[in-house]
Amino acid sequence: MIEIAIACFVKVFPNNKFLFSRIGSIKGILLAAVYGSGGESITPFKTFIPWIGAIWFLLAFFWGSLIFNQIMKLSFKKYDLLSKFAIFSVLTLVGYYLSKIVTLPMSFNSALGSMLFFFAGYLIRRYKKLFDQLPLYAYLIFLASWTYVATLGLFSIENMAAPSIFLNLISSVADCLCLIKLSMIIDSWLVKKDKYKFRQEILLIGSGSLAILCFHLIDLDNISVWTILLKKLNDTVPYWFAIMIGNIYRIIFAYLVVKIIPFVPLLKSCFFPRKSIKK
Repeated sequence: MIEIAIACFVKVFPNNKFLFSRIGSIKGILLAAVYGSGGESITPFKTFIPWIGAIWFLLAFFWGSLIFNQIMKLSFKKYDLLSKFAIFSVLTLVGYYLSKIVTLPMSFNSALGSMLFFFAGYLIRRYKKLFDQLPLYAYLIFLASWTYVATLGLFSIENMAAPSIFLNLISSVADCLCLIKLSMIIDSWLVKKDKYKFRQEILLIGSGSLAILCFHLIDLDNISVWTILLKKLNDTVPYWFAIMIGNIYRIIFAYLVVKIIPFVPLLKSCFFPRKSIKK
């Protein structure tokens, strides 16, 4: 609804400097919402279907969770985990190769392609104590593998594009393990140093991840601040520095979202329903 409102505003005030519409029309926004593709689509239809943007993740996560939970309900007398690993591997390959032929609605290709991620998350949680005991050099190996595979090319799960699907999947899990470990170290340090207020602010951002994702999409598709910043800085500072400033802007934007939305009744009930019910 916000994107539609902005599209209408841009039609009336096309020369404004701060708002734009990536899709450009209400019809396009509705088509994108109905089809739910995260990237350029390969479809049998003649009508061009715009991609929905960052919301594809929620759709893929929804379908992926349903598929994963149904498969995990299966019981095999022998080699239960290995059998499920084989099923998830096949589904991941189906999602990967199917994306080269046709883009299914509601980001279903990505849901299939993410099955091994769901399974890896399950294993990390089930064997948490084992992962907690991994030595530092193991995480250095994870980091090195992630860095090396990143040089091979872009891995994009929104359209299942990967230079080497299994290498990319393995390095992505290694990346997640490194980030989890880093987060645990930071959390322990904050507790040890009695930085509870700062820790609460970080937890607030985590609890508002849905709101951040949705408004990040609006920031990408409709707000010109990042583009204006890049143009202003590009001629005066190195590109990497301009990108760093842009990332700081994104972080500030995300923080403001989770701080302001709880004070807007309608948005609060949408993005923070538990807080609304408590009151």
